[in-house]
Amino acid sequence: MSSLFAALNSATAGLRTVQASVKLVSDNIAQANDPNRTRHTAQQSVDASGQVISTTYRREIDSALLAQVQDLNSRDGGSQVTATYMQQLGDLMRTSNGNPQINDYADKFQAAMKTLATSPENETAQYQLVQAADNFSREIRRVSEGVEQMDRDMKSDMNTSLSKVNGLLKDIGQINNDMVSLKAQGSSANAVADKRDGLIRELSSYMGIRTVQRPDGRVAIFTPSGLALLDAQPAKLSYDGGNINLEVGNQVTSINNHMTTGKLGALLEMRKDGSTAEPPTAVSGNPTSEIIRKLRSQLDEFANAFTGGTKPGEPTSFADAYSEASPVADGELGSQFFTGTDRFSIAVNSKLLDNSAKVKQTAIDGMVTALNSAGRSFTADGLSMTDTTYSAMGSAITGTWMSAAQTANTKRDANKESMQLLTERYQSQTGVNIDEEIAQLQQLQTSYQASARVMQVANSMFDALEAVVR
Repeated sequence: MSSLFAALNSATAGLRTVQASVKLVSDNIAQANDPNRTRHTAQQSVDASGQVISTTYRREIDSALLAQVQDLNSRDGGSQVTATYMQQLGDLMRTSNGNPQINDYADKFQAAMKTLATSPENETAQYQLVQAADNFSREIRRVSEGVEQMDRDMKSDMNTSLSKVNGLLKDIGQINNDMVSLKAQGSSANAVADKRDGLIRELSSYMGIRTVQRPDGRVAIFTPSGLALLDAQPAKLSYDGGNINLEVGNQVTSINNHMTTGKLGALLEMRKDGSTAEPPTAVSGNPTSEIIRKLRSQLDEFANAFTGGTKPGEPTSFADAYSEASPVADGELGSQFFTGTDRFSIAVNSKLLDNSAKVKQTAIDGMVTALNSAGRSFTADGLSMTDTTYSAMGSAITGTWMSAAQTANTKRDANKESMQLLTERYQSQTGVNIDEEIAQLQQLQTSYQASARVMQVANSMFDALEAVVR
């Protein structure tokens, strides 16, 4: 009799084991397309009588590989946002067929200058020169305002990203708080842990992180340099326009040095301006670093090349070539072909634009010579040139940023490919494999049939014994 009870208990335990396993396998298959889903398994322990005494639920996790995925995800997040803004810069410069519009307008201005030199008294040639110069100066101002708009976009993007990061840290912290009770509920804890992994992966696209698994099921999150972002409580991050700050009570601490990768790191690097530091720092040699600082400086210097005076040891500047020419005939503009001093204020003299004054004829040959003369210097953040011309200055500025955009695109593509390959490898090791799960279902079906058969036989034997007793 005891043997029958033992067999029946064993069969019952087997059915319960199969039932739990079938549910897990079914859940695995149902969520196989979820990139955050890991393969869930259950292992049950039974006592000598066949009773289930414990069930251990687990997820297929490769912690070392997961850390690599998070690192590459952070690098990919940074390179993606950098490439996006470099593309925006290309759109701002209206690059088509490899020739940015600021260069095109500069070429047309120079061509109009040469045309006027062949017929100084031709009013049509004068008009075309003034219009070409106006288009050129307008383009410098338009690009300059576009750079400021890009800076505002980056700042807004930074604040939006930090709000998202704070939300992710808060959500992960809430799951951490729930994990102790959830662990007692078996498979549900694994499902929530998968969700938490998805949130952590999303967080890693914004910033470089390192995770530490606590014994109670919590996950602590740090920057790669060791700054705590989430342990007992989630950190709160903010941006003051120049620094990403960690707020703890009334204390606010800059953590820029901890933000080196991810979307936040890329935005911080692009907006960084060492010229405002005390003391000012040299400009970065990284082509995609301090891009706002570099663009402002280069556009200012380019505008000043046309509006400023002659530099020592260099050919006569365009401004001096016009203003110093004499004599001045009646009705001609005596000085300042271009007005203004920087990228925002450079403009053709209003008297030329409204035709209340004519271009000074005695200055025309000097302006042509100035435009063609080499031997000029150009010194701006991120770009220095010697023995150059006005035309080469514009080409160097746009060429530098076209090259930087190409570098950003190449880096983005390389990081994206590496991340995809590693993610596929991780998912192949830890994710759900439909074929394996179906094979598991078939095995469970066989186990179920065997346990059911044992119970059927035991039931028949009980019936037979009962009949004998009667």
